[in-house]
Order: sequence, then structure tokens, then C-alpha cells
Amino acid sequence: MTRLLVVEDEEVLAAAVVQGLQESGYDVVASQDGETALWELETGTIDLVVLDVMLPALSGIDVCKRLR
Repeated sequence: MTRLLVVEDEEVLAAAVVQGLQESGYDVVASQDGETALWELETGTIDLVVLDVMLPALSGIDVCKRLR
């Protein structure tokens, strides 16, 4: 099963995205900040990241740069 990471700091928006993806058959992990997202990426198998650009502390752009 494809595993997705949703990184979104707005809880209502994150819940809607996660629910829609789960209903489409994906295994979804959610994170509210960049540091936690990086931890999830290091410790688990993630196939795709849905990443908000404007995150607290560590922006989505910085997360993306660290992933590369």
C-alpha cells in the first residue's frame, strides 16, 4: 500500500486532506511541523509527501531542501 505523509499545520485542513486520501485507499501519516515531518521521513517508509510551504519554525521549502 502506498504510504503518504501530509505536512500541514492547520488542523482542519490537514484532517480533510488525510480523510480524502484515506478514503481513496492510501495509508496516511500526518505531521504539523517540519521537524516532525523530517523525523517521519527518517524513521518510516514514505512514498509521497504532501507538503505545506508555510509551516511554523521550519518552512516547507526548508524541509524540501533537507530531503534532497
